[in-house]
Amino acid sequence: MVTRVTKTVSRSTKTPEPVATGRDVLKSVRIRHSGWGQRSASATSMFEPFQSRTFFEAASNSPRLIHAPDVGPNSHNSEIERLRRKSRWMYANDPFYRQACRQIGNNTVHHGIKPNIKDKVLRKIWNRWTKEADARGKTDYYGMQHMGSVVTPRDGEHFLRIRRRRPGEMKSGINFQLQTLEADHCPLDKTETLPGGNVIVSGVEHDAIDRVIAYWLYDYHPRDWVVRSVGSGLPKRVPADDVIHVYAPDRFSDTRGYPWGASALTTAERYRTYDDVELERKILSSTRGGFYKKPRFAGDEETMYDSDDGDEAMFRPMHAGEYVQVPEGWDIQEATPAASDVNYGPYRRESLSGLAVAFGLAVELVTMNWEKLASDRQYRGLMLEIVRYIESIQYHMCVFQRDQRVWELVVSEAYLNGLWKPAEGKAVEDYYEVRWIMPKRGYIHPVQDVSAVATAIEKGLESRKSAVSANGWDVEDLDDENVEDTQRAEAKGLKYSMLGLNSASAKGLLAMVEQYGSAVRAGLITPQIADEIYLRQQQGLPPLSEEAVAHWHEQNGVRQPITLAKETPVAVGFGEQLVDPKTGEEISAAQPEPA
Repeated sequence: MVTRVTKTVSRSTKTPEPVATGRDVLKSVRIRHSGWGQRSASATSMFEPFQSRTFFEAASNSPRLIHAPDVGPNSHNSEIERLRRKSRWMYANDPFYRQACRQIGNNTVHHGIKPNIKDKVLRKIWNRWTKEADARGKTDYYGMQHMGSVVTPRDGEHFLRIRRRRPGEMKSGINFQLQTLEADHCPLDKTETLPGGNVIVSGVEHDAIDRVIAYWLYDYHPRDWVVRSVGSGLPKRVPADDVIHVYAPDRFSDTRGYPWGASALTTAERYRTYDDVELERKILSSTRGGFYKKPRFAGDEETMYDSDDGDEAMFRPMHAGEYVQVPEGWDIQEATPAASDVNYGPYRRESLSGLAVAFGLAVELVTMNWEKLASDRQYRGLMLEIVRYIESIQYHMCVFQRDQRVWELVVSEAYLNGLWKPAEGKAVEDYYEVRWIMPKRGYIHPVQDVSAVATAIEKGLESRKSAVSANGWDVEDLDDENVEDTQRAEAKGLKYSMLGLNSASAKGLLAMVEQYGSAVRAGLITPQIADEIYLRQQQGLPPLSEEAVAHWHEQNGVRQPITLAKETPVAVGFGEQLVDPKTGEEISAAQPEPA
């Protein structure tokens, strides 16, 4: 048996606390100092103010440290809606936040992430389908790529729903379109366990081994009042094969994405508040135009604005260029507005730097102010790190989650609908492998950049195909266009530098021919038919005619050199002799005058 004992103390019998004396205070101080001495003795360094009770100092429960609650990968999904709402408001009202989201889209997609299609039939089908890929008909497929790459940083994710079409509805013959959906179409609060063992986490349904098998989506945007009365207000189950979910996961098993600027939203609000305070301070200080001082012995009733009839006149603000008559003994002093805070510029730049870094960018790309970059070398070094991040988004998120799936669907539809068939010995799956061409990045210094690429190709450090792909082109398409341009220019008799007539290599070739001719005329070299064939090939001239070849063979393949001592027919071109057009006779070289 346990007996509960309670101790009651009466207020009337409570002993009052003794008043601390000076001796008690000194004793308390000595005890406190001895405690600090024991801590210092047990510390590993004499400069440590205290010793943490945990092995990691950051794991201490000290009230000075930030309390960091631990949550599961999807436990914070209920907060995403609030973040998304703030992010959209900042996108609509803050120019720097808006620019950060747009820079992700511009640098990631630009004019489009395009597949390098070898098969000409598939290439034609793909180009036709991209023009009608949007189910709403607002843009083409590459425009959908760009819009998705702007919305994803702002909202954290976006969805593409595959809408099947009846045969004959699509001009390209590929019977499906893509419907872009904002993240609100998939409810964050729909989390439950289904009878069959599947689990729905924030609108995403998983099976027992954590595979995504379905999405629960609204037919219309849940916050669009125009369509609230249309259809059902409940989300519907859509198989995962008909949904493309694009987002950048932060944890291995998270199911939803959150705005990329979440870590900088508070910072963005603070620098906006700082801007407002600085502006209001300037407005208040500028409302006062100046002050007037009374004479030393003036009474309280006297004023500069007394009217002639003795009534006090109303104060009238001065206009630009106006002269004011000041009574004798009075003085006017102009108001001097307070100067801006010297730390305003640096603080604002650092705040915007935090916003830019949250999106993986540099502050110059957000503000478009390059005054801190002294040279293009600094810009190159800055862009190297940014491009690494942009490329990770392009390949790991855009291509893997969206573009590759869409390409495989187009190839399968083209085969199933009889629009195309694989070559002999190949399967449809072999055409799923395609190389994606990223958008071209502009030249910082065109002469240096192009020369560096040309040198890398010449030295074998880079292939011409990869260099052309980096510029957003397919090397086969580029070669076809060059051949077409060359043939058209030759047919019209145009002499462009692209034909090799005015390029540096052509000038070098002409210099070599000139040196060769000088050596022949001096009798140092005997011309041979192989020389003419080589020079014709290098110059892009037509091959030797049958008559010219026969003439060479008559001389045993060797042309007699032109010397200064013997009269010899003058050779023009390569192997042809100068002929008088009137008589048809060969014209001999004139005898040189004796030295």
